[in-house]
Amino acid sequence: MAMEVLMPRQGQTVESCVILEWKKKEGEKVQKGEILCEVETDKAVFSVEAPTDGILLKVLFPEGADVPVLTPIAYVGDIGEQLPNTSGPSNLSSSSMGQQTAQIPSSTSQKPVTLDKIPSTERKGVRISPRALKLARQHGIQPETLVGTGPKGRIIERDVRKVLEERQKSLQGIAEEAARLSIPQESSRTPTRVREEGSTSLPVTGTRKIIAQRMMESLRSHAQYTLHALADARALQRWRKRFKESPEVYGYQDITINDLILFVVAKTLPRFPELNAYWLENTIQQFSTVQLGVAVDTPKGLLVPVIRNAHSLSLATLSKEAKRLAQACIEGKISSEELSGGTFTVTNLGSLGIQYFTPILNTPQVAILGVGTIQLQPVMEGEKVQFYPHIGLSLTVDHQAVDGAPASRFLKVLVENVSNLDLLFAGT
Repeated sequence: MAMEVLMPRQGQTVESCVILEWKKKEGEKVQKGEILCEVETDKAVFSVEAPTDGILLKVLFPEGADVPVLTPIAYVGDIGEQLPNTSGPSNLSSSSMGQQTAQIPSSTSQKPVTLDKIPSTERKGVRISPRALKLARQHGIQPETLVGTGPKGRIIERDVRKVLEERQKSLQGIAEEAARLSIPQESSRTPTRVREEGSTSLPVTGTRKIIAQRMMESLRSHAQYTLHALADARALQRWRKRFKESPEVYGYQDITINDLILFVVAKTLPRFPELNAYWLENTIQQFSTVQLGVAVDTPKGLLVPVIRNAHSLSLATLSKEAKRLAQACIEGKISSEELSGGTFTVTNLGSLGIQYFTPILNTPQVAILGVGTIQLQPVMEGEKVQFYPHIGLSLTVDHQAVDGAPASRFLKVLVENVSNLDLLFAGT
């Protein structure tokens, strides 16, 4: 019997993947380990490999399909070999090899998938994933009213979002109709839509769509507030210059201002576990180790890889790991494991000339630090005003988990550590 190719699971929170491109066509020979297709999660692009040598007998989903994890997407075997859930052999013969006959099966023809290891929540006989249940509760949707499109009829997050989209369209239609009725008859002849010459419509899909959904979910589920501060940047610039000019003395090469900020954050956070934490509705989970997320701008959108145990790393090791992860994100080679498990995030817009901004929480984390540019700021010294370089720091915190005072204390100590790198290096 032909061997099925399953949509792989990319991390515990990924429920489905989008098929970007089939590298092989039905009827083509494949070797074990050869790439059959590329799929995209909300975080990165991955390759699906052939599980055995043979022929790609059948492709079950076309490019662009959003397929639940652990669902068969294709079959590989020998010519004429019987496919699961079919009464006869494959429709490929030696005469039909090389011809693409991609077919999409009906929902009744797919092989049931065992999902014993996928967490699900039972509510009055309804199978629903925890993420879908959380989203439904946030918007007052009863799970019993939803239709599941996941394996074995399981309700997943996209089913809830579909209902929300339909609800929004309905409300928008009512609003448009009300607006139309309120316009005088002579005005109704004038088009209210902006002329489209020279405009471009871009569908919101893939990573961009997931980023949009997660940002809105973050704002809906967290009581966010932002604190701004300035830190004396002379020590940052001095140490950066030392590393650049004398790498043979310090043993550090290519150390950036951002590397130094990441290092200071990693060394400061263990003193403030309330900032190094998750908000989990009825539970606040604090961490003793720092799994430091670093926001990276990529052609596909914002990704946040995680530097593991950043609190225990030397500056050189932390710098090297940050650059490796950033490059993997930009090249689309980052793994799902490297994009999950962060306990605190740093995002830097200083290179773009931004002094302050309001970063949005990377849920379920309770805090995120925004780093701005370095600019001269006036400082009173006696009766004189001196201008010294300062760097802008913006700390966004979830007020559900952290009050203003402890968040301010963390930011105050962080500013002191940035301004006094000599003491920080002496203590490491």
